[in-house]
Order: sequence, then structure tokens, then C-alpha cells
Amino acid sequence: MKVLKTIILSLITLILILIIAGSIFTLIVLLEYIPQLPDPSLLLQYNPPTKTTIYDAKGLPLAELYAEKRIVVPIKDIPQHLKDAVVAIEDERFYSHVGVDLKGIARAIYKGIKLGEFKEGGSTITQQLARNVFLTLERTPSRKIMEILLALRIETTLSKEEILHLYLNIIYFGEGCYGVESAARTYFGKSAKNLNLAESALLAGIIRSPENYSPFKNRDLAIARQRLVLRKMLELGFIDEKEYESALNTELKFSTGKDGFWKAPYFVDYVLSILKNDLGFKDIEKSGLDIYTTLDLDIQKVAEEVLLEGLRKAKDYNVSQGALVLIENNTGYIRAMVGGKDYRESQFNRAVQAYRQPGSAFKPFVYTVAIQEGWKPEDTIVDEEISFKVGDKLWKPQNYDRRFRGVITLKDALAYSVNIPAVKLLYEVGVDKVLDLAIKMGLPLDSISDRNLAIALGGVTRGVTPLQLAQAFSVWANRGVLIKPIAIKVVKDKEGKVLYSSEVKNSRILDEDVAKTITEMLENVIKYGTGKRANCGHPCAGKTGTTSDYRDAWFVGFTRRYTTCVWMGNDDNTPTRGVTGGMFPAEVWGNFMKRILSNTQPLPLFD
Repeated sequence: MKVLKTIILSLITLILILIIAGSIFTLIVLLEYIPQLPDPSLLLQYNPPTKTTIYDAKGLPLAELYAEKRIVVPIKDIPQHLKDAVVAIEDERFYSHVGVDLKGIARAIYKGIKLGEFKEGGSTITQQLARNVFLTLERTPSRKIMEILLALRIETTLSKEEILHLYLNIIYFGEGCYGVESAARTYFGKSAKNLNLAESALLAGIIRSPENYSPFKNRDLAIARQRLVLRKMLELGFIDEKEYESALNTELKFSTGKDGFWKAPYFVDYVLSILKNDLGFKDIEKSGLDIYTTLDLDIQKVAEEVLLEGLRKAKDYNVSQGALVLIENNTGYIRAMVGGKDYRESQFNRAVQAYRQPGSAFKPFVYTVAIQEGWKPEDTIVDEEISFKVGDKLWKPQNYDRRFRGVITLKDALAYSVNIPAVKLLYEVGVDKVLDLAIKMGLPLDSISDRNLAIALGGVTRGVTPLQLAQAFSVWANRGVLIKPIAIKVVKDKEGKVLYSSEVKNSRILDEDVAKTITEMLENVIKYGTGKRANCGHPCAGKTGTTSDYRDAWFVGFTRRYTTCVWMGNDDNTPTRGVTGGMFPAEVWGNFMKRILSNTQPLPLFD
């Protein structure tokens, strides 16, 4: 009996010692870690990096940019079966535990002992939320203790619905996307609120191991996981047998795995370069900005279609690339920009980055100075063989067709793009005056190296871009006023505060009478000259441009509303097979303008 009492007393003593030791350990843990715990109420103000959106002029999205591919949605836009699927597979006792699932932990320990290998497990949705927002992902006892304590505090601060809402907008789903909305769009090309039960179960199954269960990486494994989720939902009473069978038989239609390329991608790149390099915006992808641009997506779509069709026609003539840019005359707004045949193949934006020789598209600058100097369109000049001394050599300019026309009026010389009259006219009015004017109108010429008679034929050192040439031609369209091109109208932060707003900047470059005279001369280019294929059925004016060996082919022109520039050629500067500006570029220009002006009233170029 004495022995039995001794044994019982010893057990009681041992239990008391263990309780006291456990209490002391718990007290130490609490004193050590509780002061380090963040305030769980901060979760309600948690503002994860969100998308920046770029819009066209009508508010249609062109591109969404992400640091983390995330779109935060309210809980009402997350279907109940998606919430149930996540709870079923990730934390089946979510609605009954207090942040820590003791049964889950015990099960994880049991499995670890049985398998002889301990893997982290038993984490509740609340613990995962705590870990993703406040803690690191390192696997240490210290971090696990912090995770458990923080989960307990979160449960006393937030409702289950608030916890689940935050979790579903934060958790990673693979393929670079965070949150259910981004995942739904990425995997199924639809919003989360439109997901069916089968799709919801598949997304829920991804969470445990996104790299393994992504349907884009392992379709069979993802579907097997989805069926496990559905079985768990059935066992837990979230769905009935009929819903279970229906979901198993639902065909899963996956998207391509990406949101697709941006709309007007060359223009989007151009906008981003302005934001970063000119306006000084940093971390655009994670700032949640709304960027409203000048682009008109309807016009842009027509531009892309017409240019591609023109490039298809020109392919047999060794033309591999092209560009098109359109400016609205009275605002300077860039309404369309196509920087190449296919953005997926090449992101080089030929509309703003390709500096090419303008060829005869430069001649109107020479004629403008001549008109300023008192010449008249009806005045004549002799088209004849001529040579000029350049250093120790003689330079003999040639006409395109290698023949001479004798006496010719200025208006016909420009309409037919005859070279020698343009060179002679440049010699008469002076190279410096023409250079100064072209620079004022927006061309990046070098006032020293470009000081030669060859500029009459577009022989400039650096070359010009389609956007620069369009800007310069818009000066004539605007009756002598330069309006600088604008791509961005307004930039707002995520609270709607305006961070940037553009202004229309204009300056008079030419007298209106001079601009009118040149416009009338450029109308003749389309009426009977080299640009007849550009006729769009509206009053229009423009100029063809072709460089030596047919390396570049241009048409740039304007109506009352718009100025458009089209370029065709090859990136490696190899010659085309005899393509001139009056061929495919003029045809593209005419077709494009005809389509975008089809429902508008024809307007005279000058009242």
C-alpha cells in the first residue's frame, strides 16, 4: 500500500512539475514573442501591390501592368463554391477553430512519426494569411511560433469572412498570379465571379503546390487534384452527389495561360517610356496607376489591319517591315501607332525609334522656304543636267526616271517629285534657312553635318522617325501652327488623385498664307502626281518619299482632321525590289484614311 501511495504521489509530482515547466515555457514564449507581433487590424488596411492600367481615349483598357499579377476583388464577387472549395482542401475546420487547428497539427505529427520525415503541415488559412502578409517563408521553430501566435490574434480581431476575403486576394496560384481574380483570368480567361464549380475546384487545388498543380505545367496532375477537392467538398457537405457528378463531367476549357499581348503594344511601350524617362514615374507596375492616353482603339485596329494588308502585298517586293502613326491635327493627340508587323516577333518600335532617310518627303520643306522668299507655285524652274562642286568633287543630282523635263512649274516639280528642281531651289534659297525651318517643325537635323544640297532629296545624317515626320507635316495642316504630339492625357493614383495632366502646346512656325500655298501644292501630289494611290475620297494633301536603292518608301499626308505617316522597308536597310512611296505606302495611307473617315463629312483643308 505504501509503495502504491509513493508511486501515485510521484506521478502527481511529475505531472505538477510538467505543468509548471510547461507554464514557465509558455510564459517565456509569450514574453519573448508577443511584443514582436504586428497588429492584426493592419490587415484591414493591407494594400498589396495592385495593377496599373493604361486606357485608350474612350476608357477602354490597353494594358494591365503588375509587379505581382493581382486584381483585388470584393468578397461578393467570389462565388460561394470557390470559397467552399478552398476551405475544403486547405482548412476543413476553418469555421470552427480559433486560428490554429490542433487536430491538423496532431495529424501532421503522427504522419511525420509514421513516415520518419517531418514536413511542415497543419497550417490553417489564418496561419497562411499571417505568414504571407507579416512573416518570412523560412522554416524555423521561431517563425512557426510567431505564425501560431499571430493566427490566434488575427482570429480575435477579424471575422472569418474578412480572413477568407484577404486570403483569397493574397494567396499565390502559380503562373505569376496572386489572388483568385488574377488566377481565374489566367487559367480560364474569365472573372472569378463567373467560375463554375469544376473551375473553382481546380483553382483551389493549385494553392498547396502551384508549381506542381498548374494545369499549364501538368494538366493530368491538376485534374486529379481537382477531383480530390470535389470529393472533399462532397464529404464535408459543401455539395451534394448530383453537383459532384456534374462537376466531374464538366469540360474544363483553359485559356492560353496568358492575358494575351497588350492592345496597341508599340504604343503602350511608348507611353511607358514617356512615363519613366520624361515624367519621372518610378515603380509603375506596382503603383496602381490609371493612365489615360490619347489613342483611339477603333482607329488603332484599322491602322493595324490596313498596314498588315499592305505588308502582305509588298512581301514579294522584299518589304518586311512597316510603321504607321496618326496625329489629330487640332490637339496633337496620337490616335494610332503601329510600330511594326508583329510585336511578338520584334518590340522595336519603328514609329518612334527607327531613324530613316526621308527621301523626297523632305522636299516640301525646301518649297516652303521658297514660298516664304517670294516664289509662286506657277513660277518656273529648268529641269536640266547640272553639277555642283562638293569639296574636290562634282555632284550631279539625278531624277528618278533619269530624264529632264526642261521648264517646269514649281507646283508640278513638287507634284511629280522631280529631284533637280528641288536641288536648284535649295541652292537658291539657302541650305541654312531650310535646315532652320525643318528643325523648328520638329525634325532632328544637325545644323552642321546636314548643311549640304543633298538634304533636298532627304539625305540627312541621322534620319527621321515616322512620328517626327507626321508632326512636321501637321504644321501645314494646322495652318502654320506646330502642336506637339501628345500620348498621355491624365495619370491618376489609386485614390483617383491627378498626378499628371497634359497641356496642348502650340507655336506659330509659318504664316497662314504660306501654309495654305504649300497645302495646295501638296494636294496636287495626290490629284495628279506621285501620290495618286493615296486618294481617300476626302480633301487631302501629302508627299511620297523614296530613298536611294529603294531602301525606304514613305507616304505622309493630311486631311483637315488628321496627319498620318506610313513607312515601309527593312530593318537591316537592305533595298526593296523597286518599291516607291507612291506604291504600297500611298495605298495603305489612302485605304486607312478612307476607312476611318467613312462616316464623316468631307472637310476642306482650308476654309
